[in-house]
Amino acid sequence: MKKRLKILIPIIAGLFFIYLTYVFTSPEERTLIFSYVGSAKIEFVLLAMLLGASADVIRGLRWQLLSRSLGYKSKKLISVASVFMCYTSNMAIARSGEFVRASVLSSYNNIPVGKILGTIAVERIIDVCISLSILISVWIFQYNLIAESIFNDEILLYINNNIGVIGLIILSFLIVLIFLIRKVKKLRRFFNTILEGILSITKLKGKVILFVIFSLLIWICYILAFSVIKFSVPELSVIDSNLIFPAFVVGVFSISLSNHGLGVYPLAISLFLVNFGINTELGLTYGWLAWSCQAIITLIFGALSFFVLPLLNASD
Repeated sequence: MKKRLKILIPIIAGLFFIYLTYVFTSPEERTLIFSYVGSAKIEFVLLAMLLGASADVIRGLRWQLLSRSLGYKSKKLISVASVFMCYTSNMAIARSGEFVRASVLSSYNNIPVGKILGTIAVERIIDVCISLSILISVWIFQYNLIAESIFNDEILLYINNNIGVIGLIILSFLIVLIFLIRKVKKLRRFFNTILEGILSITKLKGKVILFVIFSLLIWICYILAFSVIKFSVPELSVIDSNLIFPAFVVGVFSISLSNHGLGVYPLAISLFLVNFGINTELGLTYGWLAWSCQAIITLIFGALSFFVLPLLNASD
């Protein structure tokens, strides 16, 4: 029953967010959204897809560096294909992709599953650190723009007057988390596995710089893929370029709420942009175009990977 709920809840969440989108928009607005999406310039849509696919290809090549640091050789095609299979699996069953990817990499490269899970864990840590760094950068460099538009004066005054209390709450949360990690065996084992994955980076030696370059290129491609959507529909030009970066961050952190961000990603982008006077239909157009470009690429290359890899394995 629990397994079924884990599968069903993210799907239901995605459908719920799509329903909310339907409720929040009028028939006229929905007609405009379909009109805008249908009129999107194909060259920018294809460019967004290419950039999104490039990020996933680089992700596969980056993983090869980690596998080699552990003394294992892996084929480039399998490494890249496993990434697309991972994301395709996540679209069907939330958070199943990492296990699918680990299974594929293990069976095709003869690498122990445990070690692969460790390398995937360290990849996730690096990506989380980069995404948090982007979030902090946006908050620091665009604080006034975001704070004044999202929060009213009363909320800002409350935060300023209670900054010490807020800090104490955060510190208490961290202390409790550390206590649980030390006392609960499952949590301790989990964090020990992550630590082992982190330490695998130390074995990269001369490949550290290349690993860093790959990591940065992945996120640069994601940001560019999101950014070019603005030029695909003339009406989206009203969106201030300063809003693109923070909107991207909102989208990144909304993806985990449903299967590959189904429903919630476009809605989150729209709700963010509406704070800056952008019409709901334009925000949803931007969100759905950005999400669809990545989803289409994932489905196409993911399906090809699931089909082709077994054939390659059989021919070996």
